[in-house]
Amino acid sequence: MAHLTESEIESATLSWLAGLGYQTLFGPDIAPGEPAAKREHYGQVVLERRLRDALLPKLIFGQIRVKDAERFLKEQGL
Repeated sequence: MAHLTESEIESATLSWLAGLGYQTLFGPDIAPGEPAAKREHYGQVVLERRLRDALLPKLIFGQIRVKDAERFLKEQGL
């Protein structure tokens, strides 16, 4: 039976996501406290700014209703 390390799984997953068109970033570069931080602390699971940025075009083009976006943000505690 072959054993995979966490590092091997992470590397394969990042490669797979990049192949699907997702942008991957180096974790320490986006860690809390760094200039390019994506979250205020490690306990922050939902990246609020990115979520709001993703919802805005959907609102503008009528793909979702304002009340649905507001409900979703409220459910996320935002």
